[in-house]
Amino acid sequence: MAENILIRDAAPGELDHIEALVLTAYREFKPHFPEQVWSAWMANISRTIHSGAGMLIVAEHEGEVQGVVKFYPDAAQSGMGRWPEGAAAIRILAVSPEARGQGLGTLLTEECLRRARKLKVRTIFLYTGTFMAAARHLYEKFGFERAPQFDRDPGPIAYRLDLEGGAT
Repeated sequence: MAENILIRDAAPGELDHIEALVLTAYREFKPHFPEQVWSAWMANISRTIHSGAGMLIVAEHEGEVQGVVKFYPDAAQSGMGRWPEGAAAIRILAVSPEARGQGLGTLLTEECLRRARKLKVRTIFLYTGTFMAAARHLYEKFGFERAPQFDRDPGPIAYRLDLEGGAT
C-alpha cells in the first residue's frame, strides 16, 4: 500500500490537471472504440470532472495528484443509469499509469465506501467496461457484484455493493 498518500477533495484549480490524468489513464482503452464513440466518452468524462455534482476525490503523493474518483452520494446525480432511490454511485476511478500498483485505486474506493457509510447509504452502484480487467478485479475484491439488470446495451456493465449499516 502506498505511503504518504493524502486522500482529499479536489480543489477547483486542479480540474484541468485531473482531466488530463484521467485521459492519460484511460488512453489504453482507446483501441476498443470507434473514434466517434471514444470522443463522445472523453467529452462525457470532461463534463463529469468539471460538473459540480458529486464529490471529486483525489489521491495525492508528494504534492502531485496521481489518482481520482467521483463519488455521488445521490446516484441520480451521476448522469449514468437509473439507479434505485437512496443509492450512491462511483464514476471515473483513474490512477496515473506511473502510479499504478501502489494501492491508490484501493484507497480511493475505500474513501467512497467510508463516505457512503457515514451518510448511511445502503447501496453503491457503478459502471465499468468488460475490457477494464483491473477495475473489475478491484471492485470485486471489495465485494461489488454484477448487477446485469442495470447494464447498458451496448455499453458498460453495472456493479453494486450493498453496505452493512446503510439506511433502512
